[in-house]
Amino acid sequence: MSSKIRILAIAPYPSMESLLIKLSEEYPNVDLTITIGDLKKGVEIAQNNFHSNYDVIISRGGTAKLLQQSVSLPVIEISTSAYDILRALKLSDAGTRKVAVVGFLNITENLLSLKEVLPYKIDVFTINSADQATAILQQLKNDNYHAILCDMITYTISRELGINAFLITSGIESIRSAFDTAVLYCSSYKNIRNENHFLRHLVQGRDARTAVFTEDGKLFYSTLSEDDTSILDTLHEKIAEVPLNGKRRFLHRENNLLYSILAQRIVSDEIEYVAFYFTTSKPPLTGNKCGINYSNRKEIEKDYFNSVYIIMDSITELDNTIDQINQNFSPVIILGEEGTGKEQIAKAIYLRSSIKDQPFVQIDCTLLSDKIWDYLLNHHNSPLCDAGNTIFIKNVNALNEQQQKQLLIALTDMEICKRNRVIFSCISSHEGTLDSNTMTFINRLHCFMITLPSLRDNPSHIDSIVKLYLNRLNIDIAKQILGVSQDAMEIIRNFSWPYNYVQFSRVMSNLIIMSTESYINSDDVMKVLSKERIVTASNASKDSIGSINLSQPLSEINKEIVSIVIESHNGNQSKAAESLGISRTTLWRLIKSIK
Repeated sequence: MSSKIRILAIAPYPSMESLLIKLSEEYPNVDLTITIGDLKKGVEIAQNNFHSNYDVIISRGGTAKLLQQSVSLPVIEISTSAYDILRALKLSDAGTRKVAVVGFLNITENLLSLKEVLPYKIDVFTINSADQATAILQQLKNDNYHAILCDMITYTISRELGINAFLITSGIESIRSAFDTAVLYCSSYKNIRNENHFLRHLVQGRDARTAVFTEDGKLFYSTLSEDDTSILDTLHEKIAEVPLNGKRRFLHRENNLLYSILAQRIVSDEIEYVAFYFTTSKPPLTGNKCGINYSNRKEIEKDYFNSVYIIMDSITELDNTIDQINQNFSPVIILGEEGTGKEQIAKAIYLRSSIKDQPFVQIDCTLLSDKIWDYLLNHHNSPLCDAGNTIFIKNVNALNEQQQKQLLIALTDMEICKRNRVIFSCISSHEGTLDSNTMTFINRLHCFMITLPSLRDNPSHIDSIVKLYLNRLNIDIAKQILGVSQDAMEIIRNFSWPYNYVQFSRVMSNLIIMSTESYINSDDVMKVLSKERIVTASNASKDSIGSINLSQPLSEINKEIVSIVIESHNGNQSKAAESLGISRTTLWRLIKSIK
């Protein structure tokens, strides 16, 4: 048996993993296993791995507190230092805006003493459960707090409620202190745990995976890996269906897998357990369904609440609209430029609807081959033949004119919109115009229209989302960027953002990777945005020149070309004149003729 100390680290957010790996190099006598998960997920990870003979668990915040109550192994907590708190305070504009701290006591206790020496007021709320956090955060939202500083539990709830949230991350100093405590503890701690004979007998000689619940529904034991735990909720729901005597077999389909499950009740030391043994296999598929994707509620929630669009709090303005349109199942069409978050709005409508427990079917029109198109319209297993689902037909304008007519006929003749919730999306031009085929869809199906604004429509919003996204990137990339310099922010604010939130996300990711200082400077911003301008101008020129009407008089063609070239250079007339090979005076005359 290895003489190394076996530590299971349960990190509540992904970027802590890189710090744990880096720090473990300083401890050659430690065998470290790292997993990612907070609160309930963290407890399940610990329970799923307790049979692996770990000596100690390291975790943080509310997850550490819950682990201490739920597992028999010693749990060492990663404390939150004053410096960790001050970093988050700096990023949140706590000096000028209304800010609160919400978290478990191990997060808030340092701040309760620290707030006395701060030059501004910070409201602190200590919680004991996720349910309590939800109630407090909802009240803070109603009281118009600008932002919440929090641990991972309250960070997740805040984002779900549409509140600006800044995660208090742990620096390497705090993690090192936890390592030192764990090593000190284990040096005098002998492994007094006896092997659980009941569990060994339970899984002995079985190829199937196993999950065991107590009679009241708590997960007691599992051989599932972290990636396979999505089936646990389904098993939990089946507990009441397992007979008091004998066994129960049933099948379950989830995530394109077929689960063959055997369930039975087992009594040990007068305690009753419900055991599930199951194997998985992939059911046969009728061809490649590229462009058609089925998702369940949990998968959509995971994607939705981790999307760039939601992190930057860009959906709050549509809350009332979504609630209103969900009062009936009329078709909806979501319009907007590329990158404005149309897919996430469709998912928000689904998650707030009465059929959110039914599948979400996404049909991406940009990916449909002729074979899949035929399957979609004519096969009896097509999602268009189902009922009770949410069907999101993405980028309907990517279909050619004949396909759009065929789809419209299918939707009306098969009464698909009466049997399902149907949502369309369409990429509109920078001017917000739509082609006649899309307007036919809207008019024939009586669609409710949602038009999403572009990022440049609200320049004042840029400052807020830069800070929110910096906080998220600090979490994901394990950096500690405190903000953006004033001149750099001015450049970001004035950029046109033709690809909106998708482009914004890419630019900010590049900036935080390039930055070697605490603040992002203007030089880095100019370098990144110059590359964006080149790509954008190239694409815009190709699209625009291809749309010029060559049957009009030469003078009119010249005017269109001048307009396109000026736009491609973001209004810089000197560069436009140089590109056209004419003087600025000649360009000025042409501009006057255009106006």
